[in-house]
Amino acid sequence: MKILLMSYTYPPATGGIETFTSLMREEFSTRGHEVRVVTEIVAKMPEDAEHRVLRRPGRTALNEAIDWAEICAVCGLSLRYQISVLLRGKPLTVTHQVWQESQDGVVGARNRLRLFFCRFGLNIAVNRALARDLKMPALTIPNPLPGEIALGPETAARPRDVVFLGRLVSEKGVPVLLDAIGRLSQRGQAVTATIIGDGPLRAELERYAASLNLPIPIQFLGRMAPAQSHPVLREHKIMVVPSVYREAFGIVTLEGLAAGCMVLASHAGGLPDVIGPCGLTFPMRDSEALAGLIEKVLADPASTIPFRNAAPAHLEAMRPARLADRYLPVFERLCLYQTARKMSRRQAAQRVVSELTDSEGKIG
Repeated sequence: MKILLMSYTYPPATGGIETFTSLMREEFSTRGHEVRVVTEIVAKMPEDAEHRVLRRPGRTALNEAIDWAEICAVCGLSLRYQISVLLRGKPLTVTHQVWQESQDGVVGARNRLRLFFCRFGLNIAVNRALARDLKMPALTIPNPLPGEIALGPETAARPRDVVFLGRLVSEKGVPVLLDAIGRLSQRGQAVTATIIGDGPLRAELERYAASLNLPIPIQFLGRMAPAQSHPVLREHKIMVVPSVYREAFGIVTLEGLAAGCMVLASHAGGLPDVIGPCGLTFPMRDSEALAGLIEKVLADPASTIPFRNAAPAHLEAMRPARLADRYLPVFERLCLYQTARKMSRRQAAQRVVSELTDSEGKIG
């Protein structure tokens, strides 16, 4: 099958959409499919020629790529890509990676237009809450786990307490974690903590951490590649994901689970789905609740054993190979119904969703 992955962002940029597109491109290619990528990220990477990565193409080059493909899979909404595929008449899937509303709940005009054009393709959401909010037929397929499952030492044997991994931007909620650590310090409990990541708020967060006068300074390690960060994660008992917005997925949560961390995350968006039976959630922005959970885990490391034992099976379902087993039947059936059987776009999408959705809203 000729698959065109269309992602406005792609490596060397980093983030959930970039990870998703890169991992699925590799998996589809491994299975013998012809895969090309279209992206708006300008860069020169060695694999561009081998994997036919087309960066910021003009109209002619974009149309040629679409005409080449049997199926066009837009990874994250893009008006340019969605409209171009529709005009060329090719089967279209759209993977929804984020909510289209702002933090105050408003959906802007451009995002409303993106959602309108989604009605002419087959929609896939990375969590059930996002799928429900689309108010149109949609499948639910999670994002892939980057890297391997290597749980490492049990919680009690790990030398450090708490780690955060992610971009240092306002929506990631790092101040909530810092406040929780400050509360524990006021109670006489010193916590060792590490912040992995970089971003525009790094200097501000470092100043805020210093102002807490903690007995053990928080380590800011900056941005690290997954191969570098995984050993660091395995040194920590707890990963905290304190997002202060509706995180659609949070791939870093999978990375924490795969490294054997006890994950504590905001109860918001898709994070409860991603954690599943392998961690605990706390109310968004509630640093006192988070402090209480950290305190309990550190006081009783054995309490994390059931969560840790649940992680391998939970993560196995999110390996790229397992997700390819879900995506490829979608591509094949959509092409069959729209191209071979000449169904309308909506009829073909609705039929595929109906056939491949089980009672829980997941692909069976």
